[in-house]
Amino acid sequence: MKQRQTVDYYKIQEQELDQYSVEVETIYTQMRGIRHDYRNHLQVMHTLMHDKRYDELNAYIKQLTNELNQVDTIIQTGNTMIDAIVNTKLTTAKHQGIELFATAIAPKELSIEHVDLAVILGNLLNNAIEATVKGAKESEDRFIRLYIAPMKDTLYISVTNTMTENPKPSFLSLKRLNKQGYGLYRVDQAVEKYQGMVNRKWEEGVFATEVTLPL
Repeated sequence: MKQRQTVDYYKIQEQELDQYSVEVETIYTQMRGIRHDYRNHLQVMHTLMHDKRYDELNAYIKQLTNELNQVDTIIQTGNTMIDAIVNTKLTTAKHQGIELFATAIAPKELSIEHVDLAVILGNLLNNAIEATVKGAKESEDRFIRLYIAPMKDTLYISVTNTMTENPKPSFLSLKRLNKQGYGLYRVDQAVEKYQGMVNRKWEEGVFATEVTLPL
């Protein structure tokens, strides 16, 4: 029964990740399209203003604002999938009042499959957001630091976040998998697939995860 439940869970998660990959890439492509058409938008707004069609102008501006506010461009590496995943997640963190420090450099093309990138980055940032928000008051310092860069023929990923409680009893043990534990397990699986390495550490209210993936 437990094995069947585990298999069912993984099937559902794979479906969710596939759908998530499509969604974030669609949103990000839409954002890039809006910016690409910047001059066209200005021309339309200028025409509406010149013709004193203020109601239409107001509606047009609101439409553009809603589309642009879907995802903030917090990092821009040139790798569409990394940018889409990271910006989507960090926008969620930003809306929850978490202070962000993000630096990311990545090759335009990677041998890592999109679904595996979604598994690794998505779960790392999901857990960071959940751990940062959990048990913390809005008045307290809450932050997430993300660093991605090529380093000695590997792609280095570092996620550091506030975490008030020592996570070892429940968070780091993969023997008794909870929601976060499944996320960690999936990260480990994806990294192992590419013969990479994962290192996790908690110290004085800060949790850090380092991932290295061969390029």
